[in-house]
Amino acid sequence: MSQPSCATKNDRDESIASAEDGKIYQALNDGKDAPEEPTQGKAKLEKIKVHLVSVGSAPILKKTKFLMNADDRFAVAIAFLRKMLRLSSGSSSVAANSLFLYVNAAFVPSPEERIGDLFDCFGTRGELVVHYSLQEAWG
Repeated sequence: MSQPSCATKNDRDESIASAEDGKIYQALNDGKDAPEEPTQGKAKLEKIKVHLVSVGSAPILKKTKFLMNADDRFAVAIAFLRKMLRLSSGSSSVAANSLFLYVNAAFVPSPEERIGDLFDCFGTRGELVVHYSLQEAWG
């Protein structure tokens, strides 16, 4: 029994440029067109716009919208946000290193979940909204 698609795919914002590492794509606020990526015999990967929203006392990012590969796992988003917030991933102090991510301010997805699957089921207005907090915010 196949599962129906939870959401339709919307057009992506064209004012987004790619980062050098090819993993995370950062949104630009100046409205310039994105440069064309060279294709070297590979099919172009689908990108998902991820909107990161701070909750509570979590630091607010200067740029909150990013493009990520649909095939990336949610763990990539967690690692990227830890890097952006300059949180250590070591176990030296559990309270200082806590980071909680919620999709649509409702649930915590598994780190093994694909970002494309989360977008298909929970994407709204062409983006996947991920709330983040340094303390537990929702159940």
